[in-house]
Amino acid sequence: MSLTVQTPRLTLRPPTGRDIDRLLLLAGDFEVARMLERMPHPYTLSDGEAWLAGIGGDPGRADFAIDDGSGLIGGLSLRGLDETPVIGYWLGRPYWGRGYMSEAVAAALGWLFDNHSTSAVEASVMTENTASLKVLAKLGFADAGATDCVSAACNESRPARRCLLDRDTFRRLTSA
Repeated sequence: MSLTVQTPRLTLRPPTGRDIDRLLLLAGDFEVARMLERMPHPYTLSDGEAWLAGIGGDPGRADFAIDDGSGLIGGLSLRGLDETPVIGYWLGRPYWGRGYMSEAVAAALGWLFDNHSTSAVEASVMTENTASLKVLAKLGFADAGATDCVSAACNESRPARRCLLDRDTFRRLTSA
């Protein structure tokens, strides 16, 4: 099964060591990191190297670099592929507002539902991250209630929404 997915503007591909400089630059932005559970701030070379070293070591996980043709512009992961997968993603600030994340998430979900028997996927998004909540709503995720996320960058718990998407809803919305 290929871990490369092509869209009209993007390639979702396995991250490599060649991505490290862009990863450090883009993930090192506090405005990116503060909205994420797992991304520390400052984001150091050892953080990037540890993330890259862990890729491919867990068969229940898929990690993608989001590439617009110029190199890495963000990342996307699906954890728990043998259960109800959890999707997480980020995009470098210079690439915000262009529809890239909706395109990347839709492609990753298509890959997930084409290659795994899972019937649903979930996400948790901080309530202040309205752009991410809009991406999920656009792709058919339903609000499944309040939760909280601990921002590694801020070292604090923040209110969040848990969102769910089932295979049938995704297929119906993307086949229209």
